Amino acid sequence: MEEEAAVALNPASIPAILAAHVTAHGSEIVLRKKDRGIWKAITWAELGTHVREVSSGLTKMGFRPGDVACVLAETRPEWAYIDLGILAAAGISGGIQPDSDAEKVGQVLRDSRCRVLFVENEEQLDKALLIRDRCPALQRIVIIDMKGLRDFNDPICVGLASFVTSGLETAPVSVAAEQPAVLLVRGSDLQTLSHGETMNLIAEVRGKLSLRPNDERLALLPMSEVMERILGLYLSLEARVISNYLENPDTAIENLQELQPTVLAIDARIWQMLRDRIEAAAVNATRLQRMLYRGAIEIAARRGPMGWLARATVLHAVKREIGLGRLRVAYAGGVRLLPEIERWTTALGINIRHVDGKATQGIALDEQRYQALKEAAYGT
Repeated sequence: MEEEAAVALNPASIPAILAAHVTAHGSEIVLRKKDRGIWKAITWAELGTHVREVSSGLTKMGFRPGDVACVLAETRPEWAYIDLGILAAAGISGGIQPDSDAEKVGQVLRDSRCRVLFVENEEQLDKALLIRDRCPALQRIVIIDMKGLRDFNDPICVGLASFVTSGLETAPVSVAAEQPAVLLVRGSDLQTLSHGETMNLIAEVRGKLSLRPNDERLALLPMSEVMERILGLYLSLEARVISNYLENPDTAIENLQELQPTVLAIDARIWQMLRDRIEAAAVNATRLQRMLYRGAIEIAARRGPMGWLARATVLHAVKREIGLGRLRVAYAGGVRLLPEIERWTTALGINIRHVDGKATQGIALDEQRYQALKEAAYGT
């Protein structure tokens, strides 16, 4: 326990966090995925196994420390297994927005010198096949979901299930704080953070929040974004917050209502969507319900005892309706909320902390920085 505490207080890397918690909390839940109406739990020990399988698969194919692997997929548990497996192999993990077109995917792969691309399904595979001949460093395409691809055969493509079972049980790779870790795609630029920089960002943001072990969060943003990967998944791993994954993007509101998370990290667009949903419901409600809702919002905005009463009665029901009845910690990054949205959330009693600042901007992955990071980490 003392060793785990030391790692948690001053972790050198994401793999160090994972290793400490797998050892100390192996039987506890770390992730859940909604599948066919049932929340299926993943323990720390199971997460550790998934990560080792990915890392071993990479090592067997000749993936070396400092090499780049990218993921082109919607947010799902496999994204986390792959990302953490890349980091455990001392690689650099990049996330590509799932709605990127083939040309954008090709640009990222070429500029990052990506050796391995993990794609979600047939749709994302099609993009990769269109541009792979223009990506000289690309050696392997790994497909997460093989649905519709039973008869597909290509020498550089393999299903994730086959990729991880082909791996060898290898000794853990030592990962130092100065080694490059996270590759971010920002427009036409690529940016990277080392493990140490990533840990500093996590520590900075966690210091502003009141996260508790076994808090619950719902992963709603693309994993390619800082808010979902670094300040969502990694921060949750460090704080032992349980990450829950949607059944599919169309069930976001339903899953939010069912889960009632205690922690929520989303952007201004989703807050706007939640407010619009309630406003639409108010329009279609009875005249009395409309009056109660609008009156409660107005009273709560003034604060004081009556504001507390409005939040504890009418507005608590509103919060439960959008899945925020248990919410304790809310934080957002990127574009700030519109004033009217911020007034609305404040009236509901939701204090949204804005955490996206200079620290999340990363550092350009130009040739000079890339070589400096590799030399510091590997001596090459």
